[in-house]
Amino acid sequence: MTMRTARPGLRGGLLGSTALLLCLALPGAGLAQDKTDEKAVELDPVKIEALRSITSYEATEGYVSYFSVAATKTDTPAIETPQSISTIGRQEMEDRGAKTMAEAVRYSPGVTVDNYGVDPRGYDSITIRGFYSSTTGSFRDGLRMDGNAFAAYTTETYGIERIDIMRGPSGALYGQAEAGGVIDRTTKRPTADMRQEIKLEAGSWDHFQGAFDLGGQANEDGSLLFRLTGVARESDTEFDYNDGTSQKNNRLFIAPALTWKGDDTEITFLADYMKDERSPLFNTFGNETVGRTNVVFGEPGFDRFNQEQFSVGYTLAHRFDETFTFRQTARYFEVDVDYQTVSANGLSADNRTLNRYVWAAPDKLSQVAIDNQMEARFDFSGMRHTMLLGFDYSRSVDEFSYYNGAAASLDLLNPVYTGAVLPGAPYLSNEQTLTQTGIYLQDQIKLDQWVLTLGGRYSWVDMETDDLLVNTTQSFEDSAFTGRVGLTYLFENGLAPYASFIQGFVPKQGTDLFGKPFEPEDSTQYELGIKYQPTDYNALFTASVFHLTKTNVQTRDPADINNTIQTGEIEVRGIELEAKTGLFTGLDLTASYAFMDPEVTKSNDGNVGLSPVLIPEHTASIWAVYSLQQPELRGLRFGGGVRYVGSAYNDTLNTSTNPDYLLVDALIGYAVNENMTLELRASNLLDEEYTTTCAFGSCYYGPGRWVTANMTYRW
Repeated sequence: MTMRTARPGLRGGLLGSTALLLCLALPGAGLAQDKTDEKAVELDPVKIEALRSITSYEATEGYVSYFSVAATKTDTPAIETPQSISTIGRQEMEDRGAKTMAEAVRYSPGVTVDNYGVDPRGYDSITIRGFYSSTTGSFRDGLRMDGNAFAAYTTETYGIERIDIMRGPSGALYGQAEAGGVIDRTTKRPTADMRQEIKLEAGSWDHFQGAFDLGGQANEDGSLLFRLTGVARESDTEFDYNDGTSQKNNRLFIAPALTWKGDDTEITFLADYMKDERSPLFNTFGNETVGRTNVVFGEPGFDRFNQEQFSVGYTLAHRFDETFTFRQTARYFEVDVDYQTVSANGLSADNRTLNRYVWAAPDKLSQVAIDNQMEARFDFSGMRHTMLLGFDYSRSVDEFSYYNGAAASLDLLNPVYTGAVLPGAPYLSNEQTLTQTGIYLQDQIKLDQWVLTLGGRYSWVDMETDDLLVNTTQSFEDSAFTGRVGLTYLFENGLAPYASFIQGFVPKQGTDLFGKPFEPEDSTQYELGIKYQPTDYNALFTASVFHLTKTNVQTRDPADINNTIQTGEIEVRGIELEAKTGLFTGLDLTASYAFMDPEVTKSNDGNVGLSPVLIPEHTASIWAVYSLQQPELRGLRFGGGVRYVGSAYNDTLNTSTNPDYLLVDALIGYAVNENMTLELRASNLLDEEYTTTCAFGSCYYGPGRWVTANMTYRW
């Protein structure tokens, strides 16, 4: 159910939001030590201790995660969660050398990355179950990370402990989010027994990086813990301007954290700062005259994509008794982007002269977000309840300007760079304020071997856009109820079949021809699945089938081609399989397969019955690492992976297809002693040249072979 009204603009600064955050941040203190539930989930002979940390943030050991907080916002066994979830822990990220979110999640089923090829800007281009999820589906520590225009918070994966992918709409807990799913990142936190770590790395394209991860107890009784994580990188990219100038990929990252524990309360303060010097997006033209050219269209010395960001926040938890626990998470962040480049504007009649234009898009985004949760665990009428009542609030302000003008053309067969000059006045200058509020209720009811999950949320969304050039304001508000129902049965042998229904929504700004505000895009998903957690070895297997529908999609208005109406609908049916396992000592393995059948079921654009763009029908992957167990070879390990992405349509009328591709990754490592490890990795080992899409005469290439060697020292 959704309600929507247009209204006059409401003005307000961040001061009110900050005051609200401070008021909510002052429940009683007395700051705490973790408590462990005396009850544990026991799978003979494998025993998995169910640590009921009052903050619910625990590191994942190995490749298999038996608990998931993100899917329910409670510390729930993954096998009891009626939803397809993938978790990528720290070890798996380290083994694969994942430096971006795309590299971290690309072995997960139903997930495609790099839809527009190599993106030196560092954006997380991730699609889940056929829907782009990097804008409204991005979360960290359970709080949304809004992105708008070109300002989006960039993730340094070295500062992340684990990543959870929740497939399907997640409106029952998180409010507005894309239909395919959401991704939640868990920040590294202080621990009492962590090992200190320093990493040095060198690799392709003059890549040099150093990193450190330090922490532990800050006082004698262990009530105060600290952690300090940092990365410094200087690197080029695989693309150079034709005069030999390199595109940059430089980074400076620092993230301090401090935890204080008492008897029943715990608080962790988190902060991070990052500065990037990067390059604009790369693409290439292809035709019979010039072929597929690797000419960079921009201008060396002029092109730049520089980003500076920081965040501060905390997580607070207080256990009142064995029944009630209160948790609060809050964060403020800013992202400042300095972006200017020269881009392609079509080929001349000679099919070799590229017309170009110059543009810039300075963008600054700030956001405050807070989530409050009261959890109750109790028995009633022979049933075990885990009930969650929550209230969250976020407010983001985006200040965006756009400049554009003419630029000199470029001969693709003999490129000569001549420089560029920006116009003095912006073509566009806006300030957009987005406020989101929600209240949600969830109950996980356990009776014998049955687990029933019920949840619902009511959300309010307000958006206001100020045109700073003409001093006008457009504003609208949305509200929506979204829910979910899930049922799981737990067999004693580790099998757990489940069924679920979940809803989601995404507000849409604008009006139709008659001035009626657009309704939110609604999404619903039906999912059947089965999870298997063996009783005799370390593994978790998941299989699911789903039917996902997105409605109120904007499509052309037959009465006026310059306007749109919301009669569009997209359906995606699919099957997903995933295995995460350690079949025997020394082996870690993850494997996945996904089949998707996407279809435009309603549209005025002449594409009913066709496939939406960039959704491959088949994807599959496998990655494994084996540590040799023979005494004389102990310390040596090998790893490798294969990723397959099937063909996908480039255009809405399905006249052009991007071919499928197969990529190979590899790892070899050696533990010199208990402190030092040496490793050599290769991504796209065979240096396969492939495109992720080609449209409108422009092709986007995927990353080429990337080789790195690193030394890690721990103590």
